[in-house]
Amino acid sequence: MSTPENEPSSRSLAGCVAVVSGAGEGIGRSCALALARDGADVALGARRREQVERVAREVRALGRRALAVPTDITVLDQGRALVDRAADELGRVDAVVNVAALSDTHTKLEQIDWEVYRKVFETNVLGTLEVSRAALPYMQAQGGGAIVQISSSAMRTMPAKQAPYVSTKAALVSASQVLAREVGPDNIRVNVVVPGYVTGPHLDGLFARIAQRRDWTTEQVFAEAESLTALQRIPSPDDVAEAVVFLASARAAAITGAVLDVNAGLWIG
Repeated sequence: MSTPENEPSSRSLAGCVAVVSGAGEGIGRSCALALARDGADVALGARRREQVERVAREVRALGRRALAVPTDITVLDQGRALVDRAADELGRVDAVVNVAALSDTHTKLEQIDWEVYRKVFETNVLGTLEVSRAALPYMQAQGGGAIVQISSSAMRTMPAKQAPYVSTKAALVSASQVLAREVGPDNIRVNVVVPGYVTGPHLDGLFARIAQRRDWTTEQVFAEAESLTALQRIPSPDDVAEAVVFLASARAAAITGAVLDVNAGLWIG
């Protein structure tokens, strides 16, 4: 990533502007706050206005500028508008972090409603790539930038009844690596972070349902999940955000097209 004029030569994000889709909660919120702590001003996109405005207040409390833009990335004009407003109101676009994603109804492929499949694809692939490519003219004009996509370890473990989610997260990786080759000559880097289980309300709900099916306690399900990782723990959203900030910053200046697993060693390969 290029360093803005009149900014000190630094390996942080001081003076940079980052766009985060899916910034309302979980990994997206953690990414927004981590980027701000590293010095970036942040444009925040999420579907729920109250969530994105709350995170914007948290970013401002860290001393950085924040722009809250209610955004549904399945509406391609809204994804582009998020990036355009970041450039217009914050002055530039140095990094894009795409967290927004849609899961599915956990249905066998033979029974899946194709409209559900299309909706997941429109969010996880088309919407994400539209936000990414909307940023390219700004990055090209200023001499570089960084795009970080969030995939999922589900594309590695292939869980049953999740064909739309798994296949779209895999497709995002392939498309992002092609994009990395295409925009590399413009000094734009494109990388992918692949979380596994991540602590938070969604995982709590999942493990509670598993515990109920097995007649276990939720604590037993967590203990089993932790035992499957090399580090014997489940990462937090902040763990994922630290990897994202690294890839978005000049500290990763020679890294593009990479797929970085952040799952405490749940998957090693």
